[in-house]
Amino acid sequence: MFELRRIKQLINIDIMGNAEKGITVVNGEVFRPQFDKLVAINQKANYLPTVAIRGKAKNSDHYYFSEKGIPSFFIYSMGGPGFYHDVMDTAASLQLTHYEKVAQCLIEFVNQL
Repeated sequence: MFELRRIKQLINIDIMGNAEKGITVVNGEVFRPQFDKLVAINQKANYLPTVAIRGKAKNSDHYYFSEKGIPSFFIYSMGGPGFYHDVMDTAASLQLTHYEKVAQCLIEFVNQL
C-alpha cells in the first residue's frame, strides 16, 4: 500500500479490440493538460487516426481515483465490429488490428510523466 498522491496518472484500458478509428479518452475534459499531452504525442508519431475527448463518467474503475483528484483516464477503442457484452462478443470476434499502436502511444505518454 502507498499514498494515493504518489500516483502520477491512472490509465484504465477497457474495451480495446480494434482502434482502427482511434481511441476515446474518458476524463479527457477533466484532466485537460494530460489529455493534450497524449494528443500531442499521437499527432507527432501518427499512431492513431483520432484521440477523442470525453467528459467525466462513472462507467469504469477509473472513476473512484478521479474523485480523489488522481489524474485518471478510461480509454476505449473506436472501430471494428462493435460487439459489446452480447453473444457475439467473443475472443474470436476480436480483430486486434491497432492495439500495438495504442500501446506505443500510451507507453510514450507514461514515459513523459
